[in-house]
Amino acid sequence: MKRKKLLAFVLASAMTLSMAACGNSGDPAENSSSTSQESSGSSTTPDSSSDQGSSQASGDASTPNGGGTYENKVILGDITEMSGDFRYPGWGSSSAGAADQAIYFLTAGYATQETNQGGAYVWNDTVVKSHSEEENADGTITYTVTINDDLKFSDGSPITVKNYLARLLATASPVAVEAGLPGTAGQAFVGYESFNAYTGTEAEGATKEFSGVRMLDDYTYSLTVSTDYYPYYFAFTYAGLTCAPDGLFTGDGVDVFDDGNGVYLSDNFYEKNGDSYVKAAEIVANRYDVEKYPFSGPYVISEWDASTKQCTMTINPEFKGNFEGQKPSIETIVYVKIIEETQLATLTSGGVDVLGGITGGKETAAALAVVDDVNFSEVHYQRAGYGVIEFDCDFGPTMFQEVRQAVTYLLNRTEFCQAFTGGYGVVVDGPYSPDFTMWKAVQDDIELIDYSFSPDTAKKVLEDGGWVYNSKGEAYVEGATGVDAVRYKKLTKEEAEVLDGVNKSYASVANTDGVTYQTVEVNGEYYMPLAINWFGSSPNSVTDMLSTTLANSSDLAAAGMVIRATTGDFTKLQGEIHREPSYGYGGTPTYGMYNLARGWNSAMYDYAFNWSLDPKYFPYSMNKLYDEYDKEFPYDQKAEKLTLEEAKAASGDKLGMDYLSMAMVYNATTEEEYNEWWMAYIERWNELMPDIPLYSNYYYDVYNSKLENFQTSPFFDQRRAILYANVKGY
Repeated sequence: MKRKKLLAFVLASAMTLSMAACGNSGDPAENSSSTSQESSGSSTTPDSSSDQGSSQASGDASTPNGGGTYENKVILGDITEMSGDFRYPGWGSSSAGAADQAIYFLTAGYATQETNQGGAYVWNDTVVKSHSEEENADGTITYTVTINDDLKFSDGSPITVKNYLARLLATASPVAVEAGLPGTAGQAFVGYESFNAYTGTEAEGATKEFSGVRMLDDYTYSLTVSTDYYPYYFAFTYAGLTCAPDGLFTGDGVDVFDDGNGVYLSDNFYEKNGDSYVKAAEIVANRYDVEKYPFSGPYVISEWDASTKQCTMTINPEFKGNFEGQKPSIETIVYVKIIEETQLATLTSGGVDVLGGITGGKETAAALAVVDDVNFSEVHYQRAGYGVIEFDCDFGPTMFQEVRQAVTYLLNRTEFCQAFTGGYGVVVDGPYSPDFTMWKAVQDDIELIDYSFSPDTAKKVLEDGGWVYNSKGEAYVEGATGVDAVRYKKLTKEEAEVLDGVNKSYASVANTDGVTYQTVEVNGEYYMPLAINWFGSSPNSVTDMLSTTLANSSDLAAAGMVIRATTGDFTKLQGEIHREPSYGYGGTPTYGMYNLARGWNSAMYDYAFNWSLDPKYFPYSMNKLYDEYDKEFPYDQKAEKLTLEEAKAASGDKLGMDYLSMAMVYNATTEEEYNEWWMAYIERWNELMPDIPLYSNYYYDVYNSKLENFQTSPFFDQRRAILYANVKGY
């Protein structure tokens, strides 16, 4: 199987919060990191009590309200810290920081497709002069796009088709892989495999030309999608590309050509020094450039202070507008790190002009108390996402469905939601927003397990799942102490051997009571303890509440389960989730449970490849869940596209997460069919519970009333809305 996500290089698809990731730069009650659409249909963020925390910003504040004249400047911020990774945050991965993504959104533009206020992908009329599509006799489809000939980067240099194609070609190459990118850009297009295999020397199965990508003239490109990726429910988005200045993704001196057989890069792109590509190191360095290369978006970076973590941006005079032709009017934007605990004081003192995504009962009430529409105003909406407990599903106790279900039954989510949101939120039972059109279409027919609080049900599912032993391999006795206070499960050989045998040495950490629960070997059999290692970001009000309502609850202990908490910053949490050493991962999976937030960057719901059994797609799986049903009835992109009823019949009504997520977008051709597959996907997800949705909350964006025409929405946060806003008097 191949992976479709060519949206990696569609600007609008790229970055947003990791499920707060979705929509905002962070969930107030969440830290923030984001998952681009390249890796999934959603993103993720930390979970705390307010998305944008606050810290006193340095620099001059605008004249206080009532002073008569305001400086044409706005201070924005986020509780995550900027790292300077502004050109392509996180290389498009879900570990990208929300603050870095915000700078990207403000300084990168001219994608041929962007998302509108409702989260739908639309053609960018400022960029695109014309576009067409043609289905070919061999089952492929070709999209042809002509861009306007008057677009320029911030330094006045012209933008041509080469600026779109160079980025695509570079990020589809082995040079990009050496630079740390996945090298999967453009994999939906005809000729990807042979182009991706080209190392600078012609060889069998490798060609320097990317045959399905054409440069027809200086302002026209065409893209031919292979039959592996077409039909596709969101097929027109394949045609969306993002531009980049010369050299940013290729290194300097590299050119783009097309002699009639497909686009290719000049030979110097593949130059080697020993076994290493010379340009790979250059591409890595360019990732953090803020001075050498120009910008294509509404703003340019005029100052980046890595010591204070503050970024100052000014209007790009060459920018002609977004998909609606909207240009910025605010001359200067200063982006700062906000300290959540003092965020409201920072707003009222002028240290920041917008607090985005405030949520939580006390936090919302406190923020609304300053709203008078004279000094401060607000806009609110239900987020396209939710706070969540996320499980790693490939090792430890949380690899078992019954454990994930039991934890869900042991948490009173209704009370949790009420307490955390103060009534400004609802509980959902799957990965959806109540505002999704799909949900509204199927809500009367969908059949979901009711995970209402029930310790008795939790015990039953654990017993049914084989958690009936103690550390000696004998029957579990409720009320026992020491290492036998928890249930144990006898592992099969396959379960014991996962991830090179990590379950054989599995042990609890953060053992503050002096008791360490660990897998034991009894007569050649391995017994795993029901002790879950949980990593929670801190400071974080959700972490605090879960500690009280779940981890330290008497009901959890009575069920024969222990949850051991470790806290740290959100970067460390992301490192553990994505098993990324550069973010602090030590090399051995330890934690099976996390709390953060999930959300959607757009209304395009596509989780294809996120549940694949193929190890090469591991980076796109947040939960690392490999559905047993998929082993018995795998999805084959080359096979006949079955309807849902046909697939149910062929599988014995056992369709797995990978099959359902793939068929949702590759088998469905009508909205009705898509909704049917979507409902089946949500129902299966609800059975497996790879996450526990905690709350889908309302966001309140509170801002200085000097701002006019500032209107945010679930898919249009402050980074996008600021383009439409103005400071009074300007």
